[in-house]
Amino acid sequence: MNAASLREHLGRLDAALHEPTHLCIYGSAALMLMGEEDRFSVDVDVAGPYSTVNESALAAAAAQIGLPVNPPDNYPSDHIEWVGPTRLCLAVPSPAVAVTLWCGRRLTVFTLPPADLVASRLIRYDPTDLADIQFLFSQSRLKVEEVAQAVDRLPANFRDDVLVRENLANLRRDLKRWAP
Repeated sequence: MNAASLREHLGRLDAALHEPTHLCIYGSAALMLMGEEDRFSVDVDVAGPYSTVNESALAAAAAQIGLPVNPPDNYPSDHIEWVGPTRLCLAVPSPAVAVTLWCGRRLTVFTLPPADLVASRLIRYDPTDLADIQFLFSQSRLKVEEVAQAVDRLPANFRDDVLVRENLANLRRDLKRWAP
């Protein structure tokens, strides 16, 4: 999916839901809704613990519109990836800093500020993550110190992860190379 088809999915999901639903998203879907129009992905990463939703109602509505939740790993089409607490490399959102990305009649989609989204990418820091990080830095005038503070807000198992800390150092190095 791209940004346009993601918005279409959200519109159909909103119409299929029967109760208020607040989904915290991150990853590529969040970036698409933040303006990275050329970005593509097959999944919408939902931070389950940070979302307010009847999970069975969401699964039923999503299935109804052909956007299943957590299909088998080999599923080739668009879907929702419900990410639980043990795999969630994302700070707990504060209502004061949550960024609303899309809002319908029943569905509200929000994310965290750019520094927190960058911090969430440091667990992998692959070429796709790097492109997304560059987009976030160029669009929001982030400073690496803000990302370091965001790393300190990550859940403990990620905040203290050696790879996250190494990739924060890699980000500091890469920012110098990316500077004009």
